[in-house]
Amino acid sequence: MSAGIFAILRRTALFAAVALAVVGLTLSLTSPGHPQGAGRQVLAQAQVVPPQKKSTEAVDESAMTRCMATWDRATQMSKEEYRESCKRSIKENPELFTKPF
Repeated sequence: MSAGIFAILRRTALFAAVALAVVGLTLSLTSPGHPQGAGRQVLAQAQVVPPQKKSTEAVDESAMTRCMATWDRATQMSKEEYRESCKRSIKENPELFTKPF
């Protein structure tokens, strides 16, 4: 008889753990700290692919132009911050942006 009680307690604990996980997941997806649909927006930005340039155009561009072409909203930097980062990168490693991507 005690084995039956332990089986019921184990099953109840399992259901409680699953229910708690579902509630936690629901709250994390609907928390007011994150705007609704923000995850979808980031995913949509990540799927945008810039058009491919011809290799002859890449040689004609400056290192700064090529570095700035890699900026997008998902970088978590403003364009001004990214420009400063490009300046430092080009200064520290001048050959970096002369190679084809």
